[in-house]
Amino acid sequence: MDPYYTDDLVTLYHGDCLELLAEMADRSVDVVITDPPFDARTHSMARSNRNGYGTSGGGNRVLSGTAETRFDCWDHPAQLAFFEQLGRLTRRWVIANLSTDTAFRFEVEQAPPGLKVMRVGSWIKTNPMPIISADRPAMGWEPIAYMHRVDVKPAWNGGGRAANYVLPTSQGSGHATQKPVDMVRDWVRKFSDHGDTVLDPCMGTGTTIRAAVDEGRRAIGIEVDERWCEYTARRLDQMALDFGAKET
Repeated sequence: MDPYYTDDLVTLYHGDCLELLAEMADRSVDVVITDPPFDARTHSMARSNRNGYGTSGGGNRVLSGTAETRFDCWDHPAQLAFFEQLGRLTRRWVIANLSTDTAFRFEVEQAPPGLKVMRVGSWIKTNPMPIISADRPAMGWEPIAYMHRVDVKPAWNGGGRAANYVLPTSQGSGHATQKPVDMVRDWVRKFSDHGDTVLDPCMGTGTTIRAAVDEGRRAIGIEVDERWCEYTARRLDQMALDFGAKET
């Protein structure tokens, strides 16, 4: 498939990530950093403290109003199949935001073929959305699965430190699940090296792509929704303009 956008460091594709991943060669990227769709149970309970967000009857997360964003729910076999592909493609790490159910099933029951869960970290949200029923505590955190190829000895740039984060959710793009760029940039620094290639097959607003470029890495992004391909391309063009202004 022809790239949607390309420059010296970045290649973006618009299409189904499962189809595109199947066409990629084994060990063709150094690290994967991604935020795939969650399971149906998580999406069915999705709510937001921002006007216009809720859930559809089918359990897909929806942004209503001037724009709508739907995420297909992936059941556990689909999650395993997706991450098996990522384990085939990466040379080292796969870093992913996951639902609590998926993260701990990967760690305790069955890791995706070819991968091992090295640690489950946490992102504590300083502005979490409240639970509408108010009959139990709200979910104020999100698991981060740090996975690695089973046939390669793991190493990272973080020494003996933890990889947990206390940060607000990102807002303003119109995307329901945009991640803080500071958190993703830290993953890029700690789990890849300068000049590496970072893949995000569920690109969204391009936060991983931006973080990779910021840190001197190459990046490949895949996104099924063309609106976010265009958003990311514009984001990259603006970065190029900013860099040019700094150089002059």
